[in-house]
Amino acid sequence: MGLLNYFTKKLIPNFLYTDSLKGQVGEFEVNSALNPLFFGKAEHRQINNLVIIDSNGKSHQIDHIEIRTNGIFCIETKNYSGLIFGSEKDKKWTQYLRYGKRNYFYNPIKQNKSHIFHLKKILDNKYNIYSLIVFTQNNADKININNVINLYDLKNYLNNFNEGNNYTTDEMNYIYDKLISNHNNILNSEHIKNINYTKQEISNNICPRCKGQLILREGKYGEFYGCSNYTNCRFTIKK
Repeated sequence: MGLLNYFTKKLIPNFLYTDSLKGQVGEFEVNSALNPLFFGKAEHRQINNLVIIDSNGKSHQIDHIEIRTNGIFCIETKNYSGLIFGSEKDKKWTQYLRYGKRNYFYNPIKQNKSHIFHLKKILDNKYNIYSLIVFTQNNADKININNVINLYDLKNYLNNFNEGNNYTTDEMNYIYDKLISNHNNILNSEHIKNINYTKQEISNNICPRCKGQLILREGKYGEFYGCSNYTNCRFTIKK
C-alpha cells in the first residue's frame, strides 16, 4: 500500500472514503510514481485524467498516458484492497475481503481496450498503444497477466519494456499535443451518465463503439457476444 493510501485510510472515516476518493488517491499514487523526482530521469511526456468524446458523443476518462521513447502506455489505475482474482477473458474480476465478503468489478483489461481503441483513432492509427493496469495497493500477485502489475513494479516495467520502439523528441511532442488537444472538460455527472448509457446499450445487444448488433458466438474460451461489424469493429464481451 502506498503512503498516501495508508494515511488517507488512517485519517478519513470509512464512510467518507468513497469509491470516487479511492480512485483519486490511486491516480495520485501513480502520478507520483511517474514523477521524475522519484522515477529518475527519463525522456517522457505524461497526461493525467484525459477525457475524450468519441464520434458517438460518449465520454471516456483515461487515468494516465505515458509517452516514452520505448512506447506509448495507456495506464488504468485500480485502488482496491484485499485479494484480487481474474483472467484476461473474464467479464468481471473479484475482490475478496475479510470475513468472506467479495465484490465484483468490470475487467480493467477490457476497459482499457476501449480507451486504446479511441486513442488510436485520435492518432490516426499510426501508433501502437500498450495497455497497462496498475494496482496501487500492490495486491496484483494473484493475477498472472504480464501487463497487470503492482505499483512498486511500475518503474521497472516501463524502463525494461522493449517492443522495438524508439520515438524521437519531435514524435513524442506530436503525440502529446495531438492527444491533449482532444481533452474535453465535461462535468463528472455527464461522464457517469455516459457510462450508464453504454451499459444500457450493451444490455440491449447494441455495440457501444459502432452501434452494430452484438451477436452470440462460440469461441475458444466459450460463448461470447461479438459485434456484427467484425472485422471493422472488434468489440467483444463474454456471455
